[in-house]
Amino acid sequence: MFEDFTPFIIALVVTFSFMICVAIWNNINAPQPPEKAPPIEPGPSRTREILARFSEFYMNLDPEGEVIFDTDLLPDPKQHIIHALYVGFDESENDDEKSAIERGLRAIVTFQERVGDLPIKKEMSEIEKNLTTSISEENQTNTVDPSNINILSEEEFQKFSILRDQELETHFQHLKIETTEE
Repeated sequence: MFEDFTPFIIALVVTFSFMICVAIWNNINAPQPPEKAPPIEPGPSRTREILARFSEFYMNLDPEGEVIFDTDLLPDPKQHIIHALYVGFDESENDDEKSAIERGLRAIVTFQERVGDLPIKKEMSEIEKNLTTSISEENQTNTVDPSNINILSEEEFQKFSILRDQELETHFQHLKIETTEE
């Protein structure tokens, strides 16, 4: 039948060569497989960032005595800080962390709405004035500038302090924190 197989072999070699070239071409032009996302690096969560900002802010504020500030001074919205404190309390692993959250709750309630630009403070009694005067004479570096504080009568201040105390009680009830009667 066939006396010469040369044309058949040439056809096979050309066909296989063509198929190999197509395979190489497709391999070169194929889209790259998707890469794995880089692993998430451990770092501070949003909750911890909010708590750290509030802690630093409050420490720099250095409040003395019973002072109530306006919520506009806070570095984050008050509700975000409260939520972060709640989450921090739920995630706390020991009593030190829980007591730190409790201190944070006591600090956040000193920020109330409609206080104004100047923080408010209760008018001092004569005994407190005499005590403060003797202390400030000994330590001149920690005197408070009265022009930066709005001093209210006891009745006016009581309105804000009742709101503060009710809010703190609500937070403590929500987190089931037991308070010692003072």
